[in-house]
Amino acid sequence: MSFNPDRRRLSLAIAGVAWLTLPVEAHAHSPFPGAGDFIGGLLHPVTSPTHILVIIGLGLMAGRNKLAELKEPAIVFTIAAGLGLLLTTTGMIVAVPPAIPVVIALICGAALALEKRLPTVLSTILFAAGALTLGLDSAVENGSTATIIKTLLGNWISLVLLVVDLAIYVTFVGDAKWLKIAIRIVGSWIIAIALMVLAFSMRPAS
Repeated sequence: MSFNPDRRRLSLAIAGVAWLTLPVEAHAHSPFPGAGDFIGGLLHPVTSPTHILVIIGLGLMAGRNKLAELKEPAIVFTIAAGLGLLLTTTGMIVAVPPAIPVVIALICGAALALEKRLPTVLSTILFAAGALTLGLDSAVENGSTATIIKTLLGNWISLVLLVVDLAIYVTFVGDAKWLKIAIRIVGSWIIAIALMVLAFSMRPAS
């Protein structure tokens, strides 16, 4: 029995987003003991469900553009993410309110599910806000200067690669019908999961 490759890709996309519903504990430093500071920074973005939602949302939104149009969102995201990570070293912002990345994820999810393209200005603001939030929400709790630098550098590289690579891969597929359907489904899942995360974050502490 043959299996339609389009349906297989769609199933993989759904399964990947559904994986986000699994409970994951986020750590600001050394989420993987023994991995090393730089590697720990590289892996940090995938330890938080809200971070993953924002990364996927922004990556898919950028990927709906032409390859030549990826330069602007990629530059905005790269600079804003770096700025956010640098600001964590000042101690001015201790933590990012959980609702902020959730709201950004909801906006991305809604735009994807409805196949809406935001105006250029709003899209740029969204990418900057998303990247800045991811950076500010990735502070290193403690460690030497070298440890902090290596961890933040790994985090920055990982964030940029995840978002930009996802966008590039989506762009390569182009206007395939199965991809449009998959993106809308992923957008719907992002909305559902973001609302679940928001509901859990608003629960009164026991």
